[in-house]
Amino acid sequence: MGRIIPINNVQSQPKFTKILIFVVLIVVFFLLFFTSPFFGVQKIEIRGNEHYSEEQIIEKINFNLNKNIFLFQKQKAEKLLCQDPYIESARIETKLPNQIKIKIKERKVVGYVPYVGTYLYIDKDGRVLETSSTYKDNLPVVQGLEFDHFEIGEIIPVKNKNSLNVVAVMAQMMLKYNLLEDIIKIDVSDPSDTHIYVKKLDVSMGNIEEFDKKIQWLIQIMNVYDMGKVDLKNIDKGRAVFSPLT
Repeated sequence: MGRIIPINNVQSQPKFTKILIFVVLIVVFFLLFFTSPFFGVQKIEIRGNEHYSEEQIIEKINFNLNKNIFLFQKQKAEKLLCQDPYIESARIETKLPNQIKIKIKERKVVGYVPYVGTYLYIDKDGRVLETSSTYKDNLPVVQGLEFDHFEIGEIIPVKNKNSLNVVAVMAQMMLKYNLLEDIIKIDVSDPSDTHIYVKKLDVSMGNIEEFDKKIQWLIQIMNVYDMGKVDLKNIDKGRAVFSPLT
């Protein structure tokens, strides 16, 4: 006696076969995408880096050449870069089939703050970028900030915020006029009477009012004198006082 096959089973077998074939094709398609050398990253273009080399940036995003571009997690890589105190922002673009473009904006060290036998490397906002027992470049040492703790990557939590504000204004002016390497020390103990030390010049800058004009006068004085005392507090009245060392 022959076996009777239900009609439903007969109809479902071709349908199941089609679904299986479709799934296999999808799997094959994705395998080709993720393993094809055509999509292996051949070029990583990096712009805006000065503090870090291209090799260091690539190491930070944990992604190397020849890896498949579809395995690259752009948002994760941007987050990894921005975790570094020296990197202010990062923007990454992928360009099919095999290129990655990275544009970063770095923070720049503008001075060193002495603290318990070490130096804090700070940016123009007073953010601590790193610490060291010494300093590498000819940048001003900042004195007069009052604080008892700090965190890498964060702005120094100073008690005298007016003094930190003076540092920020000074930093912008020194960057604008390319004076960072000429200034030896900055004293902001009294924000109403700040002092800049250039070579053997002790320059009294007063407060931050008319600071741009004061810096312009300072540049002219530096071209004439290299030692003595200079008072620029009343520069708004068109008066600068120079006193030679005795």
